[in-house]
Amino acid sequence: MAERLPLLRLQPEVVLDIGCAWGEGLRLLRTQYARAQIVGVEPSHQLGSVARGAHASQGWLRALRGQGATAVVAAPLEAGANAQTQLPAAQMLWSNLALPWAEDLNALIAAWQGALLPDGVLMFTTFGPDTLRELRQPEVQRLGIAPPVYPDMHDLGDMLLHHGFAEPVMDMEMLHLRYPTPQAALTELAELGRPAHQAITAGLRTPRKWRALCDVLARQAQSAGAAEIELSFELVYGHAFKPATRRAQAGVASFSVEQLRATGRRR
Repeated sequence: MAERLPLLRLQPEVVLDIGCAWGEGLRLLRTQYARAQIVGVEPSHQLGSVARGAHASQGWLRALRGQGATAVVAAPLEAGANAQTQLPAAQMLWSNLALPWAEDLNALIAAWQGALLPDGVLMFTTFGPDTLRELRQPEVQRLGIAPPVYPDMHDLGDMLLHHGFAEPVMDMEMLHLRYPTPQAALTELAELGRPAHQAITAGLRTPRKWRALCDVLARQAQSAGAAEIELSFELVYGHAFKPATRRAQAGVASFSVEQLRATGRRR
């Protein structure tokens, strides 16, 4: 996603990084937009502290170089107006794998749309429906284990249009990660966090079921003639723009006051 930043003509003054605690988003955005104000957003104070700690050590050095400020705030990811009151208006919204945490995708995308200024750009990644397809095999299903359910990229594109975004572009790539043991694979999956979907089983897995799942993964690898455990991740990339003019409804188009002022100045 960062490789596409130089292709944009936009030079934002304010950039939001939604879900900034993990990954390199804050650093990559700062490298690309040295003078911008970059605001990282996390849903909890604890995650916010993780993000602040990763970037506080170089804050004074950036100031000496005349670079913009980097701040981290704690705000709900999808709480609509409540989230927006804690966020500055921004010309760019960047989100790397925050979307899978949302229980209500429509509320999340609506909040993103509300935080962007007209002509702003949204860039995000998320997981697609082929993620963890190894855990959708009948042997795993018989254990009562259901992997997370992620939306198709075409559905996400339609959702962006529904919430007023323009020119959505969606694409994907498959990543295949290999692990030395089933335990190593499942440990990393646990670190990804809680899957937000209705099929998740309440309560903890028993040690017996944990061992049974490890045995299934080991048999899958053995039948494929592989020495390692492989898990698939469909990584979906999306970007879209917030148009300066709202979509016409019943023959009426809406313009912001700032647009009308700018038109008057040009005349």
